[in-house]
Amino acid sequence: MNGNGCDEYRGHRVHHGFKPIDERGMGARFGVRRGEFRFLILMALSDKPMHGYALIQEIGRTYQRPTSAGLVYPTLQELQDMGYVISEENEGKKVYSITAKGREYLTNNAEIISRLKAGREYAWKMGEFSFMEDIRDIQAMLMMNAEYLDNEKMTEIQEILKDTKRKIAAITFK
Repeated sequence: MNGNGCDEYRGHRVHHGFKPIDERGMGARFGVRRGEFRFLILMALSDKPMHGYALIQEIGRTYQRPTSAGLVYPTLQELQDMGYVISEENEGKKVYSITAKGREYLTNNAEIISRLKAGREYAWKMGEFSFMEDIRDIQAMLMMNAEYLDNEKMTEIQEILKDTKRKIAAITFK
């Protein structure tokens, strides 16, 4: 333990003996792993049929992380090819629905679904106070205004962020 109550664990700073689940840190146990995005789509469609844009919005909202058409639409096509999803034209939009075979696929992968549902709850908890949105807003503000930020302003911003991080750590690890 160093002077500020932190240990090092696999290159991560950890406080008061907390060890991350893996190298990606807290919350990683709930993360969407390679090849699992299709489950998020099927889970969303198991609640109600949706068009692609609605799926993008729903997954972004429920998991507190933006997703893109470049990920959703190819995955929908893959799911259609597998027979897990069907689509029909409705008012000029393709509306996707889960099939019985898709529901069976979810049932047969209950462990993954359970972990992803826990991840959804974790994301909701983290998003309840819009922390992630605030962090993204700060990042966007700095990036969009970088040309107006000289070294003095950057140093001042860095000090504010360091102080904020110290205050959050003090609250988190009381």
